[in-house]
Amino acid sequence: MKALLAQVALALGLAAGAPLAQASRLVIWMVGDDKTPQLMQPAVAAFRAAHPGVAVEVRDVPWADAMTKYSAALASRRGPDLVTGSTSYAIALGAKGALVDLSEAAPDLARQLEQHANPGALRAIRRADGRLYGAPFDMHVQLQYYRSDLVAVAPADWEGFLGVARALRKQDHGFAQQWGNTSWLGFYPYLRQAGGTVYDEACRRAVIDSPAAVRALTYYSRLYRELQAPTDAWPDADGGLESGRYGLMQSGTWLLSRMDMVHKGLAGRWAAAPLPAGPTGRRTAVLGGTVLAITRFSPNRELALDFMRTVYQPDVTRRMAEAALAYGGMWLPSGRQDQIASLPLPHRDALLAQLADAEGPPPCPAWMRQDYLLTRAVQRVVLAGGDPQTELGRAATVMNRALEARQ
Repeated sequence: MKALLAQVALALGLAAGAPLAQASRLVIWMVGDDKTPQLMQPAVAAFRAAHPGVAVEVRDVPWADAMTKYSAALASRRGPDLVTGSTSYAIALGAKGALVDLSEAAPDLARQLEQHANPGALRAIRRADGRLYGAPFDMHVQLQYYRSDLVAVAPADWEGFLGVARALRKQDHGFAQQWGNTSWLGFYPYLRQAGGTVYDEACRRAVIDSPAAVRALTYYSRLYRELQAPTDAWPDADGGLESGRYGLMQSGTWLLSRMDMVHKGLAGRWAAAPLPAGPTGRRTAVLGGTVLAITRFSPNRELALDFMRTVYQPDVTRRMAEAALAYGGMWLPSGRQDQIASLPLPHRDALLAQLADAEGPPPCPAWMRQDYLLTRAVQRVVLAGGDPQTELGRAATVMNRALEARQ
């Protein structure tokens, strides 16, 4: 990946200033499966109504191939005009000069995002210097799901959660975490709820060994040591909720639209709530999702910007979200969070409350190269009984050594 990103920078540097012919077609690559392009169709229709002479082609790109394919296309300067990808893609490729800075190219769009985008989603992709190499596109956050016939009220804080979970265990109903289990992603909400972060504000130093981080990992390990939560990468937590194996679980918001459809035995017997609050009083959840970005080599930059403006029109965004629900998926518009309140979703109040307290991965170029170090520290504590201070300190040392070498 590093080699491909280096090629991106070289190719763009050599080609800077080279004139490119205007084309009458926009090409969009979207990460996901073969159904993913369907949700873009409302935007395509609205855009073509305003630009009848422009064709729009939308292709799906599997997640496993995305970074390699994107980097190769950007390096060769042949490929899509627009792409979707994870927040880390926007930071990494933007830092190499491969994506258009929206704060410079489209200040009107940047201002609109400031007003309507999920704040956590916007923070996750804006660099410390203010550059914005993409727009928040969709998002998911963690929620706690529970059997409403076993738990009267969702646990409100860390200690309350442990108390409810222990009581459920005595009745043979356990707890499971599904999204990001035993990895940095699963640990991240607890880190933020305790007041910790991965890097300082300038992204120049790792602070993952702070007292708040140690407190968070100490608590996180108790979920496995005391509650005997499964350590599989992706346990069947929602299936276990239906069978009664689990009375409490944490997973992503995509379950809101499919729980009753996939687990018919749960109908009327489950509920969702924001995560329990940590020592800071915050219920911060990890915010995952994608961004929409324009490739710097696109010969159709102005058309691509117009397409992005179309995507973020409120009626278009709402129709995109409804299109996803129509084919059994869920697309929560992170760039127009104001449209979520109108979607026909169960436990929508819990969703909106959690979206108000959510943070994406660190908006630092180094994170994509260093996230494995935090995962390793978490797993050494959770799976091997390591000391949180020791393991987090070891991770911070390696991270800071690499950061210093690049400064």
